[in-house]
Amino acid sequence: MFGELVCGPPGSGKTTYCEGKRQFLSVYDPTRPVALLNLDPANEDVFPYPCDVDIREIVSHTRVMETEGLGPNGSYLFCASLMEHRMDWIVQKIEEAVDRRLKEMASTLSLTQASNVGALRAPYLIVDCPGQVEFYLGSSVMHALFRTLQKRLCCSICTVHLVDAGVSTRDIATYVSSCLLSITTMVDHELPHVNVMSKWDTLGAEEAEEGENYLRAASFMAEGFDRLWKKQLRRRRRAHRQALLYPTGKETIDARDDPVVAAHDDAEVEAIDLTKDGGRLYSYSRAVMDVIDGYGLAGFQPLDVQSQEMMLRLTQQIDECIGNFV
Repeated sequence: MFGELVCGPPGSGKTTYCEGKRQFLSVYDPTRPVALLNLDPANEDVFPYPCDVDIREIVSHTRVMETEGLGPNGSYLFCASLMEHRMDWIVQKIEEAVDRRLKEMASTLSLTQASNVGALRAPYLIVDCPGQVEFYLGSSVMHALFRTLQKRLCCSICTVHLVDAGVSTRDIATYVSSCLLSITTMVDHELPHVNVMSKWDTLGAEEAEEGENYLRAASFMAEGFDRLWKKQLRRRRRAHRQALLYPTGKETIDARDDPVVAAHDDAEVEAIDLTKDGGRLYSYSRAVMDVIDGYGLAGFQPLDVQSQEMMLRLTQQIDECIGNFV
């Protein structure tokens, strides 16, 4: 069995990716039996895809908050503790789901003869993980899950960590935070790891072109950290000036298109000596990025779930990580 653990902060598109991956594999590789495991006890909304295994059958985040009188974080830790003691149930449900999927595919593909059963590939498990970081750092449930999948199901797994491209490329400080979060997950899981910038389609043409610099830390630093930082300052100044025009009651003019004002702003920003006047945020961000770039710790794959080309490229990279070559 092969599989991937889909992680990332809340709102990064994990659930959408899981359903998109299932649909993509049904077309790209129809001989690969896919089972989906929802591991988020707080996912109370109507699920956009059919779960083969749903952890909410044994524990609900909302119900724990009501019955135990705990807050959101405490309830997550309570759920994690309970899940850690129910690994037998999880394994049993996964095995049952895989058996159902194999029978369905054998029937659909007319592979009922024993000589043709080998045409089916190894089962593939997609785990939709919670987004709250305390679920990983404050509990050992994920490590228990890794060990159980690897030992009892002989599952070769990797971590697929998603971050929102629109959020990560908003400014340099947020990008640094995204890199640190990805590295934290990488170190904590100790598994083959793939970083993904999801929702790439939400970026405009100019933002997407600039966002290419954020996919690789080495490219980011080679592009010129100081130049990107000053570009960020200019963008913020223009956005601030534009915002000041709205409450005046005057006719709104896009000051960003005023060449005189823009040239004055650009000259002021270029005159700033970041090593002296960049502030602590600049110094800290620069120091962290030097370490990330120096050791090659972080890189991202762009992803638009609706793009078959991006999904194929990501699927091939994940298969290489887990050794799924057959």
